[in-house]
Amino acid sequence: MELFNNGTAVRLRSCHDTYIYAVEDEKTVRQSSDGTSRQSLWTVEMVPRKPKFIRLKSCYGKYLTASESSFLLGMTGAKVIQTPPFRQAEHESDWEPIKEESTVKLMSWNEKYLRGNGGAPPWRNSVTCDREPHISATKKWILWSVEVVENPDKVLFADRFSSPASSFNSSVSSDGSNLGSPGQKLLTFGSSESIGSDPGSLVSVSSSKLMFTPSRSGTLSPKPTERKCSKKIIVENVSAMEIFRDAKSVRLRSYAHHGKYLIADDDEEGVIMGKNGSSKEARWRVEMVPGSEKAIRLKSCHGGYLTASNERFLLGATGHKVVQSRKIRADEPAGEWEPVKEGSRVKLRSRNGGNYLRANGGVPPWRNSVTHDLPNRSATQSSVVWDVDVVDIHGTG
Repeated sequence: MELFNNGTAVRLRSCHDTYIYAVEDEKTVRQSSDGTSRQSLWTVEMVPRKPKFIRLKSCYGKYLTASESSFLLGMTGAKVIQTPPFRQAEHESDWEPIKEESTVKLMSWNEKYLRGNGGAPPWRNSVTCDREPHISATKKWILWSVEVVENPDKVLFADRFSSPASSFNSSVSSDGSNLGSPGQKLLTFGSSESIGSDPGSLVSVSSSKLMFTPSRSGTLSPKPTERKCSKKIIVENVSAMEIFRDAKSVRLRSYAHHGKYLIADDDEEGVIMGKNGSSKEARWRVEMVPGSEKAIRLKSCHGGYLTASNERFLLGATGHKVVQSRKIRADEPAGEWEPVKEGSRVKLRSRNGGNYLRANGGVPPWRNSVTHDLPNRSATQSSVVWDVDVVDIHGTG
């Protein structure tokens, strides 16, 4: 209990070196390797009239709660979720820390233990509440290392401004002449739409011209194919590959489904569509494929590469799953993509069969899914077309 003083901020690290993580939906809890995020931060509250019990509050103001809902039908593990305060069943958010050498176990109201699961999906990175394991291999899954955070306000502040889009909100002037902190740039290829509600946070690119404003920390020397125009540099006839070659990181926004971005799912395996373009999950680091002038790799914030798998999304359908993969060999085509220009936008063609990265709409399970496919109908041709927001470029520090 000495680690869990009232008001203390802690992180809970599992034996898998992953942290208890409050998902953005403000309901789900899972494990993540991102221990630097505010979503891995939990504030300790003492339970009134129960000196041995604590509650853990997420960055969203919700409590870590042992529910009675089964994680999987027929299995003993129950879901662990976030719940709001002042519920009738507040006792479900009570946890009793039990010391186990240098780690702790957290026992719930119903005498089950907080458990960080491993193994294959859907268990991998999930968090459940279960009886003490009888199998020696999983006994350590209920053990947690407690990391006390000395200055939680700094973590919350830094994470709030961790994404380039949110950094720009406070620093872009009405004429776009001031682009955030020194060394930061945000470019858009193919559209003048902005992230969120801040129309000044992106500098637009239209037709075959790339336009951007240098940061305060310096200017970019124009190449022979460029001409200066006031405070902007205009690049004529920019190819799709040139956009990625100069980029450190990008966001991909679906042309067919306006306002939705390619998102690296919190399970660190899936890839979905989402509206939160300012999140780190929407940001993909660009890597050139060695020995190729036409191909790139895109790396998520979780360290996995955007990969065109051979697994069908649905049995009988033509689309195949797009996933995050950490196990990509240097010569593995599944993690390589060829940018193909489509007017002022791009398509990304997989080198694993030649399919295109596709954002799906319609009804579940297609809605917000991402596959690689060759669309046959004219109505779905736009689903493989993407606007590219270049977040960082090389030479910015």
